[in-house]
Amino acid sequence: MSQPDVQYVQDQLRLAQCAICKKSRFAIDSRSIGDDGNWKALCLDCHYHFPVYTDMEFYLQTQPDVSYRLKDIVCPHCHQRGVSLDFRIAMSVRESRYFVTCLHCGSPFTEQSFLEVYE
Repeated sequence: MSQPDVQYVQDQLRLAQCAICKKSRFAIDSRSIGDDGNWKALCLDCHYHFPVYTDMEFYLQTQPDVSYRLKDIVCPHCHQRGVSLDFRIAMSVRESRYFVTCLHCGSPFTEQSFLEVYE
């Protein structure tokens, strides 16, 4: 499993809303891109930074419950169950999102992750 490219991640981030200003214009900070898969994204409107995690192979190995959750996610387009995990973000301490692709129709969408939310 390889990391997604920067342009793909930036394009998919438009599906999320900024935790501060609620807008959906983001960019990846090119200085943060490294081999570890931990990137930083920036809201282009309010300059809020948040982490983007792209090393999903390591994540799935260390979080075995996530694999079971991915099998149960229903695609909003074709209504089939089962997705692949492209990358994830931690928009805030209360919102973590998975960016996934349907295994059946290939549609990308986001799903809120309740496994990483801290209260």
